[in-house]
Amino acid sequence: MPWKILVVDDDEFVHNITVLSLKDFCFEGRGLEFINAYSAGEAVDCLTAHPGIALMLVDVVMESETAGLDLVRHVRQTLKNDMVQIVIRTGQPGHAPEDRVISEYRINSYIAKTEVTAQRLVSLVTTSLRTYGLTLALNQELAKRRDAEQRLREMNQTLEQKVLARTRELARANEMKSLFLANMSHEIRTPMNGILGMADMLVEEPLTPAQHEYVSIIRSSGNTLLSLINDILDLSKIEAGQIRFEYRDFDLCRLVEETLGVFRLKASQKGLALGAEVDPNLPAVLRGDSLRIKQILVNLLGNALKFTEEGRVGVQAIQEGCQGKDIMLTLAVHDTGPGIDPAFEKKIFESFSQQDASFTRKYGGTGLGLAITRQLALLMGGGIRVRNRPGGGAEFRVSLRLEKGAGRIKVPEQMAGTGGGGGLEEMISGKALKVLVAEDNPVNQKVLSLMLEKAGIVPDLAEDGEAVLEKLRRSSYDILIMDVQMPRMDGLETTRRIRDRDSDIPQKDIYIIALTAMAMKQDEQACKKAGMDRFLTKPVHPRELMQAIAGAPACI
Repeated sequence: MPWKILVVDDDEFVHNITVLSLKDFCFEGRGLEFINAYSAGEAVDCLTAHPGIALMLVDVVMESETAGLDLVRHVRQTLKNDMVQIVIRTGQPGHAPEDRVISEYRINSYIAKTEVTAQRLVSLVTTSLRTYGLTLALNQELAKRRDAEQRLREMNQTLEQKVLARTRELARANEMKSLFLANMSHEIRTPMNGILGMADMLVEEPLTPAQHEYVSIIRSSGNTLLSLINDILDLSKIEAGQIRFEYRDFDLCRLVEETLGVFRLKASQKGLALGAEVDPNLPAVLRGDSLRIKQILVNLLGNALKFTEEGRVGVQAIQEGCQGKDIMLTLAVHDTGPGIDPAFEKKIFESFSQQDASFTRKYGGTGLGLAITRQLALLMGGGIRVRNRPGGGAEFRVSLRLEKGAGRIKVPEQMAGTGGGGGLEEMISGKALKVLVAEDNPVNQKVLSLMLEKAGIVPDLAEDGEAVLEKLRRSSYDILIMDVQMPRMDGLETTRRIRDRDSDIPQKDIYIIALTAMAMKQDEQACKKAGMDRFLTKPVHPRELMQAIAGAPACI
């Protein structure tokens, strides 16, 4: 394909001499195609009719004094054509000064016709075509780059849309999972309240040794199932970012001793020594979430006792760092069990992870405890690691970032002492309390009634929120124990009606204890927002119920 050259001049002789001078010209293997225009107006039509013109040889004075310059301005400004190379050939050099024309009109060269020789013309055309070729290649490369950038922008936009859609799907999936777990928790906890509640009542009755054994099996199995439910809920809360910590002052020595107390009977039954050492350099009072720290210790001690057949299980509380108010506490739990298979160490803290299928068959468990412990430790600014001890057995070391506490920890009188809440029951029985229980499940009604009757309380029962409101209109009560999910009117709406200043309920400040199978954090928040005073989850232990009742104004 030849190079296209547009010759613009009103003199026929100029056209002929140009063709004659360049008739044998060849650049990069391509010859020339001449397009002739005898005025600026005709040149404009040629530019439209012949795309891809590489060079224009333009006269200045044609149909007007500035026709050539006007043509150049039209090409550069109107047509926005910066590709075509332009050489001005004028017979009146002084009419259009060279320096002004070159700077203002963006041309390649300016030459007087009297100075044009065949050799000079060849040189000008060669230089111009080389510049055009380079410009064309550069523009093509820029076009490719712009096209690639546009495709990249479109891909990014598509990717962003896909990520946004996927994020929405995941958020929806998490929401649905949380809702499913909450509903399943409720459905399981409701009958569990009946099972464990009746077992707790029955174990205190005069039973034969065989009957005590049967009840103990029921309680143990029920507590195992409840522990599994709690583990699954905890893992769900952690994954959803819904877990919250409550920072309070606590006595570490007391916390460790209370946790060991949970396992002393089991350790004694297996013939294991169980003990603890607390670093004397640790402050007497620390500040953190003591319940979650106890949960970590329970998980680790439970595993250690489960897998240890003889020897000892111990706990060490060590201060490994102190900066200002911050304390780095390490809790080390060690045992004399079989230890950890080195091949399993890397995945031991993964959810549902078990060292060996035979372990599950022999010891039971789901493999959630260590996964939850690791997540809790990370959320409390620490971590967890495991190693096999040189003398045998395993050691788990959990590091937690806590703060120094202030003052001494006082134990409320109604919380002092041990046992199943007998002291509280005696204290409460002397108050002659009137209690209204709102519960639609007949089994749970019976369980609550038996628990309350042991404290000398004969409760009044209501099956739904509307029945509660009707009873409150007719009678006064000291305490209202209310289920959240009930037919016709639930516990939240019932509480809002009671607390409403414009309602017809006389006792707007009645002490309300929420007792629900809904165990998620948002459930507790919803109950408090509605106006409830205490929040208990099913299955409830008699001691927990007595402690909640003891907090009522009528008991203080």
